[in-house]
Amino acid sequence: MMNDQNECRHMKSPGRDNTGCQISRRQFFKTSGLLTAGLLSGSCSRGPNQPETMQESVLKKTGIAPAVNHAYEDPLVQVAQATLYNYDPVQLKATIQSSLEAIGGIADIVKTGDTVGIKLNMTGGQGYAANCVAQYGFDAVELYWTHPGILEAVGELLIDAGAGRIIVMEAVYDMASYTNWGYRDAVIRLGAEFADLNNPAPYGDFLNIEVPDPMTHWGLYYHHGLLHELDCFVTLPKIKRHSGGGMTGALKNMIGSVPLSLYQKSQAWREKLHCNDDLQNANSYEGCSNLVRTIVELNQIRPAHLSVCDAIRTADNGEGPWNTGFQPLALNTLITSKDPVAADAIGTTLFGHDPGAADREGPFASSSLPGNFAGTDNYLRIAEERQLGIHRPEVIGLVDATVSTYVES
Repeated sequence: MMNDQNECRHMKSPGRDNTGCQISRRQFFKTSGLLTAGLLSGSCSRGPNQPETMQESVLKKTGIAPAVNHAYEDPLVQVAQATLYNYDPVQLKATIQSSLEAIGGIADIVKTGDTVGIKLNMTGGQGYAANCVAQYGFDAVELYWTHPGILEAVGELLIDAGAGRIIVMEAVYDMASYTNWGYRDAVIRLGAEFADLNNPAPYGDFLNIEVPDPMTHWGLYYHHGLLHELDCFVTLPKIKRHSGGGMTGALKNMIGSVPLSLYQKSQAWREKLHCNDDLQNANSYEGCSNLVRTIVELNQIRPAHLSVCDAIRTADNGEGPWNTGFQPLALNTLITSKDPVAADAIGTTLFGHDPGAADREGPFASSSLPGNFAGTDNYLRIAEERQLGIHRPEVIGLVDATVSTYVES
């Protein structure tokens, strides 16, 4: 197994000028065959009638310009942001491929024959998902679960990069969530495996993984052994609001890495991770300062090397239809980075919030969500303090990786 600390580095992206434009993008699409399919990346230049750039959009929403609009010629980390309006498989794969190229490729994190884990986001279980279309007009994979099309596209690109074994992972609420919504079919087509992180098989028990310098009362977490036998770990979250943590994305997706039964208190969710040291107030979210530190700790013990974050179609006012005011939201955006903190930071800006907001302000303020959100601390800041990544947009290089169906003459 590779050393996670050495793997979790941020490479400079070659083939790019100091505006963040990719100077060999047309050649990239020629060699990849995408140009002949009628897909061409958007240009870095912008005419008077063209829409605002990604950087201008972030600046308008938050008052903060990412690094490419500042004097930073060498941003600390690259994030690819692409506009995409649906889950058409050809367009989706082209966009993810463009996004990976925009952040320097994945040869530094995936080697020939590597074992790669892919973490899904499938919170809530079959019961809520079955009612989603009737309530909201869209199904769960569009609103609040990983879309299986993204799983399949990312898996194919990992195989193209040399991955020898792919293990799709999630601590599912029920197996119907996995079998009924396209995940099993995608795993079969990829020739991959599926590991339910609730079940320690093929091992006899879970690992006890210690947290370095713990911030919560846990000190260690139960984890499936496969999570710690990976050469590369990829997370595929939805970018959403969260009624306990303020925001949910790549970092928050790790809450679903621990076995459900060992962190339940009285209900079918991980109440024990949401409450304070005395394990009180688990159902009122008063203990959410513990939740966000738990999120950081889980990322410390199992860091991700790549995050592909879906906000093409998502939801507002919470992480699932059990939240007050939950409603569909189309942000038409895909975010990709080797830095999960930076990916979540840019995802936060999509909702018009500053990822550098003070504790219990901005997206972490109680007033930012309806219902019983008590507010919490800015765990993106805490994650940067723990050296898990960068949360400040002004030092993040934001690269537009949009692929359009427009064909140049």
